[in-house]
Order: sequence, then C-alpha cells, then structure tokens
Amino acid sequence: MATDLAGAYRACARIARRRARNFYFAFLSLPRPQRRAVYALYAFCCEADGVMDDSVPPSSITKENGQAILPVRSADARPTVPPSSIMPSSITKKNAQAILPVRSANARPTVPPSSITPSSITPSSTTNESEGPGDVAARRAGIEAMRERLDASARGAPRTERDHALAHAIARFGVSADDLRDVLAGIEMDLAPTPIATYDELRTYCYHVASAVGLATLPILTDGAPPTPAMRDAAIDLGLGMQFVNILRDVDEDLGLGRIYLPTDPLAAHGIDADALRSRRMSDPLRAVLASHADRARALLDSGRHLLPMLPRRSRACPWLLSEIYGRILRRIAEADYAVFDGRVSLPALEKGWLLLSARWRRW
Repeated sequence: MATDLAGAYRACARIARRRARNFYFAFLSLPRPQRRAVYALYAFCCEADGVMDDSVPPSSITKENGQAILPVRSADARPTVPPSSIMPSSITKKNAQAILPVRSANARPTVPPSSITPSSITPSSTTNESEGPGDVAARRAGIEAMRERLDASARGAPRTERDHALAHAIARFGVSADDLRDVLAGIEMDLAPTPIATYDELRTYCYHVASAVGLATLPILTDGAPPTPAMRDAAIDLGLGMQFVNILRDVDEDLGLGRIYLPTDPLAAHGIDADALRSRRMSDPLRAVLASHADRARALLDSGRHLLPMLPRRSRACPWLLSEIYGRILRRIAEADYAVFDGRVSLPALEKGWLLLSARWRRW
C-alpha cells in the first residue's frame, strides 16, 4: 500500500489532539520521533475502542474513523502482591498470582490465571442488555478485524493509512504487538455485562485497558531499548493507578452509561448494592468505599513514579506529567470529600499547560 508516512503520522496526531485530553499534554513533552510513535499507538487504541461506541458502526472499523477514545479510568499490568495488601508500605506493583501476569524484560505478561480470565471479567452493565446477539457479534467481529490489522502491521504489511504509522512505530522502537493484543482483549471485556466483584478482578480488567497501553509505550520511551522487568512493573502500576483514579472520578458518568466499575464485594460489605449506588445519594459507608479505593489509586501512582529514574532523561517528563495530572485529580476528589455525584473533577488546560512548561524546567 503506497502511503505517505509523514501524512500517516499527521493523521494520528490529529486524533491525539482531538481526543487525548490529559494524555496530549504528556505526549507534547516527548522528542518528535517518540511523540509521533505514541500518537500512532494512541490512534490505534482510539479506533479499537470505537468498536464499543454506538456512534461508530462496527462495520466501519477498518476505515479511517478513529472516533472514540480508550477508556483510561487514563493513559490508562499487575504487581506481585495480592490487591488486598496493596498499600504504599507493601506494594511492589501491578501482579500477583490471582491478579496479573508475571512479567519479564522480553516477554509480555502471561495470560491471567484460569480463575480470572478476560472473558469472565467486565463491569456490571445494563447498556448491552438492550443489544441483540447481532450487535454483540458485530462488535466482536470489529475487534477481530482490529486484531488482524494489528497482526498485519506487526508483519510490516499495514492495511490503512494510520496502520502505516503503527507499523513504522512497531518496527522502529520494538513495540510489542502482544501488549496491544492485551488492549484489544480488555476492550472486548465490555461486551459481556458481568459484575466486577473483587479488586483482583478489577486489576485484571484495568491491566488490559490501561496498563497494557503503557507497556506497549515503554519501548518508545526507552528509544528502542528492551524495557527491564522493573520498568514494566512500574509502568503496570502507573497504568493501574491512573485507571483507578478515572474509575473514582467517573462514578457518576459511568452510572449514566449503565456501568459500575467499583468492585461489588467491598460495596456489599458496606451495605451498598447497585440500586443504592444508582440512587446517587452519598453516605458515610459509600464515602468509606471511595476513600479506600482512593488509597489504592494513590499507592499505585506512587509505585508507578519509580519508573521515572529508570528512563532516559528526555523521556521522563511524559510519565511524570501523567502521574502529576492524575495525582492532582485524585487529591481534589479527596479534598471534596469524595463528592463524586457533584460534577466531574478535571484540571483546567491552563494548569496542565503550566505543568508541561515546568516539566521542561525540571532537572531530570
């Protein structure tokens, strides 16, 4: 396929400018070659996530739509400790046996344990209940089409304009197609409305829709050098932490979409069921659940920041900006006493722009 590579990268950059929000400010901190490659990965994930968006017909997924953004709940892998013990003093990062896969420097995480598989973990939802078998089948076909396009790009035979940029990024930086396949598996989880009961299950879900994106990006941040196991562990935690923050921030928005990402077991332990959550009435028990969730998110972000000194200096600003932006969102949610039904917390563009400028002044 004859395609202008620069034009393909520009097409990916346009999607990032329109859709990336928090991520886009972090992307701008990267040197141009790395920035373009990250745009290519982001555009692919956007288009794949568009399969699940009712406004994007699944039949168009092989075209140049790129409408929806990946649900990072942001930018967003598992630790070797159980989720119940994931506190700042004990965290070693996003993978325990019942949670995420064991990672190595040259291999992607292994498949989650048979007791917790991607096909059995999805947020509780009423959204898909109104869809017929044909709708679900069409979306599964759309995800499968994205897998085929990913495989073709990894072989150096891209099928669309933006895939041309993806193929170049994979070849130039050694991006793992397996990590991107994990992203597709995560998006596919939303097809089945099965409640997330435990934090083990939530971590598995978040690993696929958030941490796997960070793992795919790692070789770009290292300028093609193979990421070490410690880098991958920290990247997993950073992705989990960002996703946990987004889940907390978006409780009200997700309820409007018929989705509940907070694990049902901790909610039930505090006497809260789905109907009580949908009533959107704040209570002390619910506030306690949200505060505990925030503690987990904070611990993961703190662990994820260990990635910074392991990266080349020119790449450190990107993960720092992500951790800072999401850390500030988390802090403001806590300062508002977890009033998640009173409006979506975000940082103004001016504040994010200032963080970008300050990142350039930091002595890495």
